[in-house]
Amino acid sequence: MLDLIRFELKKIVGNRAGMLACAFALLIIVGITILDAVTTQTYDLDGKTCSGLAGLDAYREKQESHAGTLDADRVAEDMAVYDRAEELAESEEPTYSDMSSEQILETYGLEFWRSSYAVLHDTYYTRLRSVMLLDDEVYADDLQQACAAGIEEGLKDGLLGYYDYTPAEESFWLAKASRMSWPLEYGYADGWVSAFNWTTFLALPIVALCVALSGVFSGEYQSRAASVVLPTRLGKRALPVAKVVASLIFATVYWWLSVAVMLGAIFAFFGAEGASLPFQMMGYANPYPLTMAGATALRCALGYVIAFGMAGFTLLLSSKMRSSMPAAVIPMAIVLLGFIGIFFTPAAKVAALTPLSSINWSFSRMASYAAGSLVLDLPSISTLLYAAMLVTLSPLAMRAFARHQVS
Repeated sequence: MLDLIRFELKKIVGNRAGMLACAFALLIIVGITILDAVTTQTYDLDGKTCSGLAGLDAYREKQESHAGTLDADRVAEDMAVYDRAEELAESEEPTYSDMSSEQILETYGLEFWRSSYAVLHDTYYTRLRSVMLLDDEVYADDLQQACAAGIEEGLKDGLLGYYDYTPAEESFWLAKASRMSWPLEYGYADGWVSAFNWTTFLALPIVALCVALSGVFSGEYQSRAASVVLPTRLGKRALPVAKVVASLIFATVYWWLSVAVMLGAIFAFFGAEGASLPFQMMGYANPYPLTMAGATALRCALGYVIAFGMAGFTLLLSSKMRSSMPAAVIPMAIVLLGFIGIFFTPAAKVAALTPLSSINWSFSRMASYAAGSLVLDLPSISTLLYAAMLVTLSPLAMRAFARHQVS
């Protein structure tokens, strides 16, 4: 059996179209990371515009200058700094809003620039103010109160402003938020922020994986090898099992290679600091009580389960079709149409279960599915769905292949 599995692995790796797709997916991920790094543009603490690697260093320096515990006193001080910056800007209107950063520096000097423009255009201050400012234009007492208000407002508005939350769902999300640790820590974690965001692009390796596996069974039909193994017990029993096992081994190696390449490229440019910082670095009104590294790891693990489920689906298609083309194109279409379906609000919760959309929404939105008092969030139901696909579709693929041989 081991020799048969090795042989089937060699056949998968020998699929040129599949290997090209796998390599191309990795190149796209690396290319996007490099493009993101070299196009970074910001200003340093002296007002000088920096881009590329210098821009990354300048951004890191700014973020590190804000590092610390966001307790009530610290947040109140920072909101006072922002209010003062607004007052300075308003005092120089109507000319201030039409001036560039360089013009403000030249006209008013570095200290004025640091106290006004630098604060008003610093994502630390703008993100903090957006959550601290309540509907009545009054600041919350502390960040914990502000985050709770933001989560409650999101539950009141509903998912996408269209899907209302049931009482059970509201309780589910509030219970999850209650497990967050306070006060929050802040610091530089741009590498992990990018890693979490870029996990969405791991849908590309899933598509490439489906292309690589599309000929596992159908290739036997095309080469007429099925007629050779037809009379043998090996062909009816051991061969289908070996094909599925080899496919899952390849899926495992390729998936985690893709994750390693993605993380390696990101951390090479952005660094890996901030792994233990709270996941609320991505958004203060996020209810998940996770760290940045924990959320990223869970997304990668979810993607692994999705890859397995799609592998099972592709194997079933391959076992049913004489050509590998449909077995490659249909999973690709599901990924693409699922992403497009997200923008059609009435179908969004169904589209969110497709590979790309599931990874993209998981842990970043309060997406949940309720059946009475039972509530599952998107990562949980996606895990169950794709695990079920693997467990049910892989045996069906083996059965279809064996029956095809007998016919």
